[in-house]
Amino acid sequence: MSHEIAKYLYEVSYPYKIDDALYFMKSSYDDFRLRKTITFAIDYKNKSHSFQLLCGTSGIKDIDYVNKKANIGYWIGKQYHGKGIATECIKLVVNYAFDKLKLEEISAYVFPDKYSSIRVLEKNGFEKTKEVNEYHPISKRYKNSSVYIKNKDRISS
Repeated sequence: MSHEIAKYLYEVSYPYKIDDALYFMKSSYDDFRLRKTITFAIDYKNKSHSFQLLCGTSGIKDIDYVNKKANIGYWIGKQYHGKGIATECIKLVVNYAFDKLKLEEISAYVFPDKYSSIRVLEKNGFEKTKEVNEYHPISKRYKNSSVYIKNKDRISS
């Protein structure tokens, strides 16, 4: 993972080491068993190769089954930007959250200068609702984030 990607992620350190990856896999598994998070791998099949490559992840996290809400997060490797992968993945993950998990609201937190991520959310029917100033554990400082929300009753095709 590059610094260019990691600096926009909430809890991903840079440089990203093997211990970080092992911790991510274990915590993803533990949170899945507790029904708190579902993490999806994003594969990309290059037409010139017969195999698929991991190009990112997406997840539904902080799942609140009582209030039918959750957050969504995602990252795509820089070499895969501009191919529509994030837009398609968010569409699939949101549909899964609404149809299979029976959630009614999905929120996403994004830094205001991450224009490509904002565009992915907007293409998927998310609307900006507010700005929050929250502690960012990696940079060890407070940073503004924009909060985007999509409600099930406002699904766009």
